[in-house]
Amino acid sequence: MSLNKPLLSAKRIVIKLGTQVVIDLAGNAVDQFASERLGRLTRQCAELVQAGKEVLLVSSGAVGLGRQALKLGGALSLNEKQACAAVGQGLLMNAYRELFAQSGLLTAQVLLTAADFSDRKHYLNLRQALETLLKLHVVPIINENDTTSTMEIQEEHYIKGFGDNDVLSALVAAKLDADLLVILTNVDGIYTDNPITNPDAKRVSKIENFQDLQQIDASGQSQLGRGGMSSKLEAARIAAISGVHTYITSGVNVDPLTPLLQPLKEEMPGTLVLPQASLRGKKRWIGMASGYHGVVVINDGARKALVEKHASLLPIGIVSVQGQFSAHQVVSVQDEQGAELGRGLTHFSAEEIDKIKGLRSERIAEQLQSAAQDRQEIIHRDNLVIFEEYGV
Repeated sequence: MSLNKPLLSAKRIVIKLGTQVVIDLAGNAVDQFASERLGRLTRQCAELVQAGKEVLLVSSGAVGLGRQALKLGGALSLNEKQACAAVGQGLLMNAYRELFAQSGLLTAQVLLTAADFSDRKHYLNLRQALETLLKLHVVPIINENDTTSTMEIQEEHYIKGFGDNDVLSALVAAKLDADLLVILTNVDGIYTDNPITNPDAKRVSKIENFQDLQQIDASGQSQLGRGGMSSKLEAARIAAISGVHTYITSGVNVDPLTPLLQPLKEEMPGTLVLPQASLRGKKRWIGMASGYHGVVVINDGARKALVEKHASLLPIGIVSVQGQFSAHQVVSVQDEQGAELGRGLTHFSAEEIDKIKGLRSERIAEQLQSAAQDRQEIIHRDNLVIFEEYGV
C-alpha cells in the first residue's frame, strides 16, 4: 500500500500557495512569475485536473507582489496595504492566466470576504458559482478581497475576518466538501519547534490528535505574508473537524504535488493531518466559518461542566465579557488562562451578559427586565461547539 493513499484518492482538492511560494524575497516581483517554480506548480495542478480531479487554488501574494511593484518598504499603513492588494491582484491573476493557458486551462478570479461565509445566502451563491466553474474544468483562483475588506489585513481586534489565506483555504475546503486541503509554504511540514532557531526540532509526519500539539511552538510569521505556523495549525483544525485531510509541505521544493499524483514507497515529505469527527450543518458554521464577535471568559467550574458534562453555558460560570456583540452572534468561549475551549451562538448581548455574569439562571429575568423568562442559558448546548469533543 502506498504511503500517500489519502492524497491519491482525493477527488476535490483545495491547494493554498503561501506568499513566499508565489514570489521571492528579492528581485523584481513581476519577473518572478516567469520562474520555473511557479511554472512547475501550475503544471502539476493541470495534471491533477487532467487526471479527473477538481482543483481550487487559494493564492496569497497579492499584497506582497503589489508592495514590490510599487517599491514600498517598511511598515505599511492600512491604505497602503489596500493599494498593494489592488495592484498586486491584477498581476497575480495575469500570471496564473498565462501559466495555466500553457496547459490549455482557463482560470477564474474569485475574491472573498468573511461575509461570503457568514451570510448563508452569500455562501449558497458562492458555492453554486464554484461548483459550476469546476464542472466546466476551470481553475478558480481564490483570494481575500483585501482591497475592500480591511478586516482581513488589520492585525488587531477579534476574528471577524479570515485573518489570512490559511484559514480561508480551510473554510473553502470545508464549505465545498473537499477531500483534501494542501497548504504549500516555505517549510516542509509542522515541526516540534522552530527549525530555523532550533536544530533539534523534529518534523511531525502525521497528526492524528490535536491534543498532542499543545507543546509545539507555532509562534512567528513569514516575512512577506501574514500567516505563520499557528495559522496553518488553525487551518488544519478547521479542516479536521469538517472531515477533510490536510497536507502541509514545502512549495519551494521541486514538484511538491507529486504525492498527489503517484504512489510513494519511501517516507512521504510534509505533515499529514487526519480528519476528526465531522461537524455538520449549523454547528460547522458556529465552529469556524463565521469567526467570532467577542469573548466570554468562564471559570473552572463552567469549563468542567461544558467539557465533561456536555452542559449549556449558564451565567453563573461567566467571569467576564470582552468585546461588543449582539444577541444571536457567535462568541469565543475561553478559560481564565486565555485558552479557547469552543464557540457558541449567544442568547444575550455583551451588555446583558456583563449584567448577569456570576448570577444563577433564575435571576436573569429579575436583572434584565426586558429578557424573556425562558432564556435560562447564555449559550444552549445545541448552539455550542466544544473543540475537545472533536479532538481539536
